[in-house]
Amino acid sequence: MAKEKKTADAVAEAQAAPAIEFVGNVNVPLEIREEIVKKAEALKAEHKLRKIFIIVVEGEEGDDKPFYIAYMRRPSLMHFSQYMNFAQKDVIQANKMLATNVFLAGDRELVDDDELFLYGAMNQLTSLIEARNAEMVKK
Repeated sequence: MAKEKKTADAVAEAQAAPAIEFVGNVNVPLEIREEIVKKAEALKAEHKLRKIFIIVVEGEEGDDKPFYIAYMRRPSLMHFSQYMNFAQKDVIQANKMLATNVFLAGDRELVDDDELFLYGAMNQLTSLIEARNAEMVKK
């Protein structure tokens, strides 16, 4: 009986928790995390999206901000096709085009500023195009 209660509590907690997961080593303060979650939920509702991807890049000494935050969506079929076509010729430009096409809100510098894009945002874009878990079943 106790195991069932723990399972029910875990399910309730997972449902109550926002669909956001911070991965990586960026140390984002709690109040900024809360703002990020609110903004992401608002964008999900506004754009009728299942998932929002958030890129957080720590500012360096001399930067205008301590954190740069961009909210992105998954690419459409057309944008994904463009990305795949350009990636064969120039991976960096393909990623730049992808970021431009899927940017929703936040700090546009993560797309427009070459240094912030190249050394911050670009490496995170693979999350946008990861395939879902799928399996082919033959009978």
